[in-house]
Amino acid sequence: MKTLNATSTATLNKIVSKMEDGYIKIDNTDSSFMPVSVEVVFENDKYMVISVAHYYDQNGDLMADPEMCFIQLKGMGLFMPSYFKQDGFLGREQESVLFEDGIIKGIRTKMQADHTSFANMWLRNIKNQQNL
Repeated sequence: MKTLNATSTATLNKIVSKMEDGYIKIDNTDSSFMPVSVEVVFENDKYMVISVAHYYDQNGDLMADPEMCFIQLKGMGLFMPSYFKQDGFLGREQESVLFEDGIIKGIRTKMQADHTSFANMWLRNIKNQQNL
């Protein structure tokens, strides 16, 4: 499985270190850019899965623009993208790491590599936009 590059890993570790009760919303730009919401969606003794997302409101519904999930193995600072969701006109949802009962059961390697490339770019933008 592909992991995030060093810059994206440092950004995500910094965000995770600031979470309280498994959640943080960051908006350091007075709404010039979309805030970023980060939350723990699953955790066991081996790994944690966190969601990172930008959201906007459309007719009272929260829409992901986008949302990605990342796996972090306990004791390691590395993150592996596992899920991508983009709501809206051409919304799509992609699971690159397949789970069953909290256990990793499969990896779509090409998709997971594509998710990693996108995540590296997106987290660089988040770092710059939110002054992290």
